[in-house]
Amino acid sequence: MAYNVRAHMKGLFYTAGLALALGAAPGVQAVEAVLEAEPGSPMGNATASAQAETLGQEFLKTASEMWFLLSGIRDTKDADAAAPRFSEQVHKIFELDELMSRLPIVPLADDLAVGMLETLQVRILEAMDDINSEFVSLCRVNCYDSALLRDAFRSAVKMGMFAEEDFALVRISSPPMAKADAQQEMNRLQRLQEPDRVMLAVLAAVLDADSARQAVPALVRLAERLQVLLPPEHMAHNAYSDADARLMQDAIAPLQPLLWGIRNEIVRIAALPGYEAECYDAFSDTLDIAFQYLCEAHCGLSDSVFDASFRTDLDEALQQNVTSSH
Repeated sequence: MAYNVRAHMKGLFYTAGLALALGAAPGVQAVEAVLEAEPGSPMGNATASAQAETLGQEFLKTASEMWFLLSGIRDTKDADAAAPRFSEQVHKIFELDELMSRLPIVPLADDLAVGMLETLQVRILEAMDDINSEFVSLCRVNCYDSALLRDAFRSAVKMGMFAEEDFALVRISSPPMAKADAQQEMNRLQRLQEPDRVMLAVLAAVLDADSARQAVPALVRLAERLQVLLPPEHMAHNAYSDADARLMQDAIAPLQPLLWGIRNEIVRIAALPGYEAECYDAFSDTLDIAFQYLCEAHCGLSDSVFDASFRTDLDEALQQNVTSSH
């Protein structure tokens, strides 16, 4: 899994662990019954906001399941196993989208309903953005050479769920990286150690809103440094020869504990009292940008650290934050 995160870090907290947070939403058949009920009946008199919430929660549940499915793919066997379930989820998302388009336009009853639906809409957009990031990531590694997943992705693209230009990243095979390119990549990875250490130290110093504000300039500089250290597009996902792969492990080894430290600090910060308040917005926005470049600079290495369990940890941290604030 690769995170090319473009939503705020707070957005990550909303979509983390949705399958657990939402529980079992009403099924599609139940929603159909609501929409087709006779006017004037108790079911027919259900408000548009209640209907939208039912559909929205089912949509979020399906999107969360799809994200967890895609983020858990690590090899050809995983990809082959995930392909049928992915296709089912794609069809369900389109079915739910169709049901949403059929909702009657009824004035919302109160500000609370308006706020609820706006939040739901934001969460749906963020969930779909996360799914698209997983789709692009898997295309870049050629769907782990899974013909089943490539076919499932191709069908989803034809249905309009993903962009054709993203699917064009799929290549049936790629030659091993040239020796000179492999050495250049090892040198680049070694240069990532210093900005990783700085990011870990910057995040460790964030203890409250004031220290978060003070961290913003350092995060801006880090984002700029990491952007310079991004891998060239033509080598970002190429394979290595067996000899170079062994040397690459030596270059990667020092980075792994640093990335795990950064992960732990992000989760800790998510649990700070009041983190969702406006006073943390500048920090959260800047961290989001730095985090994006961090993951892109570390390519597949970040996938093993900022994985599905990272989302779960963030969700638990957010829940702890909410509970402590009350």
